[in-house]
Amino acid sequence: MAARTLHPFCETVVATRKEAGIPEYASLDPAGARALMAQVMANAPAPTDLPDLASVEDFSIPGPHGGIPVRRYTPHGEVKGTVVYFHGGGWVLGDLDTGDGICRRWAGWAGVEVLSIDYRLAPEHPFPVPLDDCYAGLEWAAANMTGPLFIAGDSAGGNLAAAVAIKARDDGGPDLAGQIVIYGALGSDYGTTSYREVGDKGWMLTAPDMSWFWGHYLSGEAENASPLAIPLNLKQALDLAPAFITTGDCDVLCDDNLAYAELLREAGVPVELRVDAGMFHGYYSMTSFAEPAREAVEATVRWIGERMTAQES
Repeated sequence: MAARTLHPFCETVVATRKEAGIPEYASLDPAGARALMAQVMANAPAPTDLPDLASVEDFSIPGPHGGIPVRRYTPHGEVKGTVVYFHGGGWVLGDLDTGDGICRRWAGWAGVEVLSIDYRLAPEHPFPVPLDDCYAGLEWAAANMTGPLFIAGDSAGGNLAAAVAIKARDDGGPDLAGQIVIYGALGSDYGTTSYREVGDKGWMLTAPDMSWFWGHYLSGEAENASPLAIPLNLKQALDLAPAFITTGDCDVLCDDNLAYAELLREAGVPVELRVDAGMFHGYYSMTSFAEPAREAVEATVRWIGERMTAQES
């Protein structure tokens, strides 16, 4: 791969964060990290490209550990399918607002309903509790919403989407039209090329950040060995749902996603892989400001449409 060079927009974001003195998450405790994320989101420029929707509704669904808050996005017109979405935030941060723009764009641009799952967070609720909540969201959607059915997530949510796909296959769960993995945290190998080349640059997500996140999510060797915790530990990918995988090349997690795509392809699973040059971790939500981000979302929407058409044939 060519030298990793930030897109001009990403360079500006990194410089602005540095000037503001925004610390690494790894330097904070979970409460401080959550407060920092809330502050960053509150100060972020408002997106200008969010589509109008028929409705956005917050409610709760049952789960094995108690009620799970969810948000349902419904487009105008015919509902063509459903995407169950798991937000990012390293399993420690985030809520229903974290990926709100992503969900709105998918709903409005793809004509699908989106169910966003506010799963319980580590360290208060380490693995497998967040996964259990996400899987309960999939089961609820399968019983109550319109197919075809997709699962999706970014960063830690990409990890959870991959894990839910594995669990659905192994447990005879709901049929999936596809899995959407956006710069997923899929492995814990800090020696990959992307970790070595990007991990200490401060480009939104660092290697110490990821070590901090993993440390809060997983608590023992058994979890470290499970593909439901670390999807790249999977030995057999046969019969997993077709995948759309996207990442930026300036993301420490880039190689995780390349490896997951290869793991699926070796098992004959259809994969569309997209690597956006110059993009850092988190770019997918920045469609109002960076053209590669918009192109990545549009590619996702096209892929969803293709998969829905394939389900009809």
